[in-house]
Amino acid sequence: MDLDKLRLARSLYYQCFGELFIFSFSKQRLASLNDCLKVMKENLFDESLIDSFDILLENSKTKLNLFFNEYDNLFLSFKNSIPTTFSYLEEGFENSRALICVREILMKSKIRRNENFFKDSEDNIGFCFFLMSEFLKQEELLAKELFEKVINQSIDEFIILILEHQEAKLYKEIAYILGAFIEFERSCFKLSKNTKTISKKVQNDLSRSEFLRREANKKRRVGEKS
Repeated sequence: MDLDKLRLARSLYYQCFGELFIFSFSKQRLASLNDCLKVMKENLFDESLIDSFDILLENSKTKLNLFFNEYDNLFLSFKNSIPTTFSYLEEGFENSRALICVREILMKSKIRRNENFFKDSEDNIGFCFFLMSEFLKQEELLAKELFEKVINQSIDEFIILILEHQEAKLYKEIAYILGAFIEFERSCFKLSKNTKTISKKVQNDLSRSEFLRREANKKRRVGEKS
């Protein structure tokens, strides 16, 4: 296995996720999404994700407005919006432990947040994905620290909130890919899933983690049958 090639492929995945989960007024927002998804599909690590990539690729060619509208409905609506910072996901309020941790990690690097482009805080999920993309190119130890101390703590909660949301269609496919990728990253960093107890229940009184596990297995079985 070419570890450098694998590291760059992982960096590309994080870059694409960063663009999908960051808010921006840029006219070039998601302009490279289709090309990025094509390369991601070429570097597939889970065959069960092919259908998800195909759905996203079909819509990313000429229907980017669908991604914009769905992003607004999921993350910017006044009702049932999904939190986009690790602080809120982890503790239920902004500017908590996760933000401090990201800032401390940033201080160890040469990277700084461009406030003209990134309007949200440093623990914003999209921004952290962009950081992972850059760290994997430059400072892999910092990538592991950011993943272990921040992302791994509550990323499963974020994914399940997308899967549960009634407005999620394209982003549900993105969540399937992200969930599988996070598991792959855990194996790369030799880390296990965070085992904190989440009291909120979902369908049929299942825990969030169990619901996510069953959804992933269902997706994989469908992929195997096809």
